[in-house]
Amino acid sequence: MAKVIGVTLAAMLALPLTAAAQEDLRIDQSKIYVTDPAACDMLEKKGIEAFMDLDFLALGFPKGIQSMEFQCNFFDVKSREGSTHLFVDAVCEAPGELYPDTMAIAPYSETQIQLVSSYDAAMTLAGIFEPTSAVATPGATLYTRCDNLSEITVD
Repeated sequence: MAKVIGVTLAAMLALPLTAAAQEDLRIDQSKIYVTDPAACDMLEKKGIEAFMDLDFLALGFPKGIQSMEFQCNFFDVKSREGSTHLFVDAVCEAPGELYPDTMAIAPYSETQIQLVSSYDAAMTLAGIFEPTSAVATPGATLYTRCDNLSEITVD
């Protein structure tokens, strides 16, 4: 019993440290984020043509998310003092579809952010979409920061 209490106490003490470490992470809104890290180099070399060679999503603040046949235009990106999270209102388009979406964006690691789409979460929970990420949260997608890019070049 004492061993279980000791392990539980140690786990409870570790939670605030993990939360404090997570709070130190910040989202650099001046950078481009992509769902495939290889896209960073391709975008630098090929600009918008990179979308023809690789299937990925690119997220740039404040515009939104872009891919070959999909886009979400950000209309409002909200932050709150003391929080590392962002709340986004968006309008998304895919061939034959137009829908509103709300998204939560949070730091995931030093170079990654996690975006959770309310639309994708609802579709995943309804069994219409397959989970698309290693992240356990339904509707979540991981994006990696492109430290070499602050915009997608158009040649």
